[in-house]
Amino acid sequence: MKKNLFKILLSLNFIFLSSFISTAQYIPQSPTQNDIYTFLDELNADFNPAIKPLGRARILTILENTDPSTLNPRQKKELAFYLRDFNKEKYPHKNFHRRTDLLYIRDSTFSLTINPIGGGELMLNGEGSAYYWWNGLYANASTGNWSFWASLTDNHESEKFMTPSFLTQRQGGANIKIFSGGQQDYWDSRGGVAYSWEKGYIGLMKENFSWGSGYNGSVIFSGRTPSFAHLALQLRPVKWFEFNYIHGWLVSEVIDSSKSYYYFSSSGALTFRKMYHNKFIAANIFTFKPLKELHISAGNAIIYDYDNAHPGYLIPVLFYKAVDHHLQSGMDNMNSMIFMDISVKPIPHTHLFATVFVDELAVKRILDPDEYNYLSLKGGFRINNLVDNTYIGAELTWTNVYTFRHYTPTLTYASNRYNLGHYMSDNARELYFNAGYKPYPLTDISIFYIRSIKGPDHTMLGSARVGIMPFTPVVWESDKAGINASWQVINDVWLHAGYTWQNIRGEQGYMDMYTPKFMQGKKGIVNVGVRVSR
Repeated sequence: MKKNLFKILLSLNFIFLSSFISTAQYIPQSPTQNDIYTFLDELNADFNPAIKPLGRARILTILENTDPSTLNPRQKKELAFYLRDFNKEKYPHKNFHRRTDLLYIRDSTFSLTINPIGGGELMLNGEGSAYYWWNGLYANASTGNWSFWASLTDNHESEKFMTPSFLTQRQGGANIKIFSGGQQDYWDSRGGVAYSWEKGYIGLMKENFSWGSGYNGSVIFSGRTPSFAHLALQLRPVKWFEFNYIHGWLVSEVIDSSKSYYYFSSSGALTFRKMYHNKFIAANIFTFKPLKELHISAGNAIIYDYDNAHPGYLIPVLFYKAVDHHLQSGMDNMNSMIFMDISVKPIPHTHLFATVFVDELAVKRILDPDEYNYLSLKGGFRINNLVDNTYIGAELTWTNVYTFRHYTPTLTYASNRYNLGHYMSDNARELYFNAGYKPYPLTDISIFYIRSIKGPDHTMLGSARVGIMPFTPVVWESDKAGINASWQVINDVWLHAGYTWQNIRGEQGYMDMYTPKFMQGKKGIVNVGVRVSR
């Protein structure tokens, strides 16, 4: 019955969307380490910076609407550089000044692009060296209003740099294979299919996405979790309103004993077949633009663990906590949350932003100095080109205890045990500062400082949920300062180098939980690398 309802809902969505039909395609432009978003931020472009990724056709529209007379010489060259890539979404042929691809096929009805993924990074400190390299392939295709894309990347680490508990913005990996000497490998597979029209799209995809403003990690959805399959819907019916919705199939990694079983393999060995509990997420966010430079976004989400996706959470516009109270009447509720993001550019060159993520809020806790609500806050600013080709910014992230956690393991705010929210997780505070200079087109030289602290893991300790003071005691802390330089040699090929001085200390158990061995302690680290990606 539920499967039939699911099919009916999808059919109704397609019927509704057919009224908006025009030739368009949605192919997401990855928000991970991609300079196009930095460039759009400089342009003061007309889009909500809290919602990523943008589609390639949407980015082309922004670039085409940019007045070159408002740009400095470096920006004009970068605009021409990016148009060589994104103009592929415009021309129904190959006869224009365009970027180099491994394979590019294009006519009036069909397009296909295939490009390699690869790269490597070498890290050196006073105690030795470590490396990380990856290789793979990416492809996208479109015909009419339909688009398809897929990628596969094989990742290799000389020692453990990736695990769900590490406090890093490196893209998460699942089913990590550990080899002798501490080396480990993991795959990253993404892709999707989408139907698009001029004012939005709907699709089924396994992709990374982020919600929430910031330049050093988003609070609502960070985008660093291993990608999970989800339905995605975006509507932009008028210039002053945008709506985004996802329904996802998360990976709980909580064993369902009722579905797991033993069996004898072909070799005669008794083998245990593990099965996980199902886990789902539904989330929506409404964005209003009352003024040209002001975006106000608000939405809600729920994590639930029914055996199958529930039709109530396939309705994009609902307040899911109320749905949960209806469905779970007289029982423990699922895990719901609300959030809000404000992005404003009140004066030229300046971007101010703030995000609040609320897992649970009580007025009496606001008035009681000994009580704390379960919330995460981020606020900051960025100033671009106040002096040509420079930028400076700072942001503070503050997350109280239990904000991203839940006492039921299948309902915690995570997939594959990676926190869906800010990469520092709960009971954490971070101050981030950076400044940079772009002396030539497609180059960037920046300095940064990051001060981070963590309090105890109260879920692991089994502490009471109320009356816990954040960051008391401090069990892990980090100071990092450094300089980075990068150059995008051709489209999607970067060279980079940097030096970081860091002092990461704390209780050894938490050090091992949060930090790779290579990074622990007081040391300087040199890194050099090359990256080829979409």
